Amino acid sequence: MRAFEIVYEDNDIVVVDKSAGINTIKPRHSTNNLILFDFLYEKYGELFLVHRLDRDTSGLIIFAKNQESQSNLSGQFIDHRINKTYYAFVDGRLEFENTYLIDVPIMIVPGKYKVSIHEKGKPSQTKIRVVENYKNFTMLEAKLLTGRTHQIRIHLNYIGYPLIIDRLYGHRTEFYLSEIKKKYHLKKDMEELPLVKRQTLHAHSMELEHPATGEKMTFNSELPKDLRALRKQLMKHG
Repeated sequence: MRAFEIVYEDNDIVVVDKSAGINTIKPRHSTNNLILFDFLYEKYGELFLVHRLDRDTSGLIIFAKNQESQSNLSGQFIDHRINKTYYAFVDGRLEFENTYLIDVPIMIVPGKYKVSIHEKGKPSQTKIRVVENYKNFTMLEAKLLTGRTHQIRIHLNYIGYPLIIDRLYGHRTEFYLSEIKKKYHLKKDMEELPLVKRQTLHAHSMELEHPATGEKMTFNSELPKDLRALRKQLMKHG
């Protein structure tokens, strides 16, 4: 997949499917990486931020082309009328038949781009559902009922099932096939490369009302190549 792909646009909105490793907006520290907002701003001349995706989360993100659309979409987020659903690959085997609600408040850690669970934090709710079980891992569907910073990541860590890869809240920065494949051997003088080296989270679905027409719209993004490879190996060896 390319760095990003425009999946829909009209006079009011732009929906983008981005790869992992792409910043939505310029981070505090300097970077030479592609900034999605800046690139689209140059393309369209005017653009308004509605929400964000973490640099290492792939999938769907929407931008507004005018202030009226931005205000409308922001209102839909506040009123929980925009449904965003993610695929998450997590440590541990979760087994439950129905959906499970994680309902704990989140607070931003002062001076750091990080959050924590705290009773004085903002109310935060994430609904999760098992998609597939593997031996020691699980593929989940996570639906945001609120939209806090790092919400899915900290909520999954809180219940004891962090993302397989999460530099802030998990146990790994890379995942290797040798961790799950029995009798894994490399040829002499060869170094094992990671199967995945970014957080295992993908924004795969978004449902909203068009800000100008009120039309119900649904967008979907399939798992990218690296997460498809991870899923395949977890099914085969896990």
